[in-house]
Amino acid sequence: MTVTTKIAFKDFWSFYWKNFLLKPLPMIAFIVLIAYFIKQLINAFEYGFNWISVLIPLIFPLFVVFFIFKAYSTSKKAFLSNKKIQEENTYTFTPEKIVIKGETFENEYSWNSIYQIRELKNWFLIYQSLQIMNMVPKKDFTREQVSELRSIITNNGIKAKLRND
Repeated sequence: MTVTTKIAFKDFWSFYWKNFLLKPLPMIAFIVLIAYFIKQLINAFEYGFNWISVLIPLIFPLFVVFFIFKAYSTSKKAFLSNKKIQEENTYTFTPEKIVIKGETFENEYSWNSIYQIRELKNWFLIYQSLQIMNMVPKKDFTREQVSELRSIITNNGIKAKLRND
């Protein structure tokens, strides 16, 4: 089975936003900041305005904007620094191996060399190690190809978290 993909920055940013920034730790920090912001506003109305009660609510939105901008610029740098991710990539999945062919490279992996595979709603993440992965967008697969890839993964006994849809 062969699938050709090309990841645009828009897709990469969407992946980054949903899979890193919306995880529990950043969300808990964000909720704590919102609670603190609300507490400062309540204190300002109850005890009168002073420079701290006015300054803190003004700083909070600036912090949120800075956080989002920093996350965006970091993900943009990561995307632009990896030329291979920007190329058109052709993935060939067989029962024995995965072949990934880009415009400037070609890699071949036997299934037993794959660390793990995670299937998300819009992506297959193929990990060569704990920190190195290939992001394969599912939008380039047909429904039958998704099913076939799941079967290949399962039949090879790969550590995997696959969806059931």
